[in-house]
Amino acid sequence: MRRVCFILSLVMVLFACAPGVRAQQTGKALTNEDVISMVKNVLPESVILSAIKTNDPNFDISATGLIALKKAGVSAKVMEAMLNAANSKKSAGGAFAGSAPAVTGAPAVAATPAAGAPAWQPTVSSQQGSTNVNLLAEATEIVQTKSKPTSLNTLAADQAMNEALNLGAQAAQQALLKSGSVMGNSAVSSGANILGGILSHRPKQTKVTYVWALTGGNSAANVDGNRPTFEVNYAGIPGVTADQFEPVIVKLSPTPQSNFRLVGATEAATTAEQSTQQDWPIYSSFVEDRVPATAQKVSPGHAKLIPSAALSPGQYAVALRPADKSHKFSGEEVAKNHGEGLLFNYAWSFSVK
Repeated sequence: MRRVCFILSLVMVLFACAPGVRAQQTGKALTNEDVISMVKNVLPESVILSAIKTNDPNFDISATGLIALKKAGVSAKVMEAMLNAANSKKSAGGAFAGSAPAVTGAPAVAATPAAGAPAWQPTVSSQQGSTNVNLLAEATEIVQTKSKPTSLNTLAADQAMNEALNLGAQAAQQALLKSGSVMGNSAVSSGANILGGILSHRPKQTKVTYVWALTGGNSAANVDGNRPTFEVNYAGIPGVTADQFEPVIVKLSPTPQSNFRLVGATEAATTAEQSTQQDWPIYSSFVEDRVPATAQKVSPGHAKLIPSAALSPGQYAVALRPADKSHKFSGEEVAKNHGEGLLFNYAWSFSVK
């Protein structure tokens, strides 16, 4: 009799503390809130991983979602399991907010986008053993600074730029709280929706430096080894000729406070982002830490990307860049994250240990 009572008590404790168990029994998919609840109830990591593996996932794997998980104390191992579960669901035909379609031998079919997200996004996957794991698409924050774009390391220490980035992130978070949606599908704010920041009160200038940056000091994705293989799919995007762009690998420059990672920068007129004409040669003088790599074309807008040599430990990203450095953009498309602007504004970050 005592043994029966003990078993019943154990079952009741597990039912009360493990939302994943309830999710499986009731048909309710496991969410970020369920995982956070399990962590706060001090369930063993092995139990949480098992719940993620055995339950239907409905995770928010956007940058905002992952940042919230980290702040709640969720370990990197658990977050990676959540990403893998979400990717596995999508590969099996499920569509969910915050996801991107897997890259296979043929152009992928887009998953249902999150509220406010572009209808179609490029996708990047990393070959992990015999499977491909999607990297998170991250929209860049774009701000202005008066400093010259001599190098990303120099810009990373620029106080005015850092204040503008922080201001932009705060504004985006406030907008998120009001709207309940994440612009750009995966980033704290959509590319280029915060321009000028605290510099809006400065005297008029002919030229300023535009800086592209990713939120956070570290990527949520760790790749296998130091010479990973990526599969990149950017075919079928409205207003984009795929053959005019190519995938590249860039090394990111973290800011001193590790709040952001700089992707690149260029000098341009203060009104460049307002133009509706194809007259902004962003990439002709773009400053970035490009890593030597080989892009093997599979089909238009579909390529395999391999670094030419082993990568040293640090923060990196896959990005899409014009094959012709003199290629011109519409400033409005860059500012609104549309067409070629969408292609240029996104990056897929990863860490090399």
